[in-house]
Amino acid sequence: MRTARPSAPAWVKLALVAVFVGGPGWWLMEHRDRVGNESRLSAIATAIAGRDVHVRCPGVTGRVLSWDIVEGSVRFDETGRPADETRIRAFTCAELDALAEGRRAAALACTAAECEAAANDVALAVDVLAHESFHLAGVIDEAETECRAVQTLAWTAQRLGATPEQGRSLARRYLESGYPRLPQRYRSGACVDGGGLDLRPRDPVWP
Repeated sequence: MRTARPSAPAWVKLALVAVFVGGPGWWLMEHRDRVGNESRLSAIATAIAGRDVHVRCPGVTGRVLSWDIVEGSVRFDETGRPADETRIRAFTCAELDALAEGRRAAALACTAAECEAAANDVALAVDVLAHESFHLAGVIDEAETECRAVQTLAWTAQRLGATPEQGRSLARRYLESGYPRLPQRYRSGACVDGGGLDLRPRDPVWP
């Protein structure tokens, strides 16, 4: 005679359904969002680098296992030729995605101390994208790369949905709060208005 098995509680069944049905659906949505973000960022990096390049953001596994201490990286070969892609960490990718999707309006409009951290995060993320894009263009020296990034930060932010004034505000914010905290090899005394690294020496607007 067969013995009747106890039936699993309804909440257990619902949980299993959520895992086996909702899991793949969530992964697919996350994948599509990441690919869309990468495509958007790659277009900006390509414009800065002057050649076809790609931006890679970490997936679910990459976000869990990532241990890099830098927000972005580009590999150079022994001849000084850069790779065709940059890998950017989850924080920067998420901030740039949120900016492009209009989820950083409060940070862009920040004028008070209470929102400075959020605004600084956005400015940093935009700078990282511009910085790695100049590495993709073939610039190796970190101080020169960073100075170029600072001067391109406003334009990069605009490509992600910021207004011209918001872009300039982010650039000024980063120059005041982010740039001075960088390691010495990322900074240069020539990175000033009219200095040797000024990309627009005849333009009085800085950066």
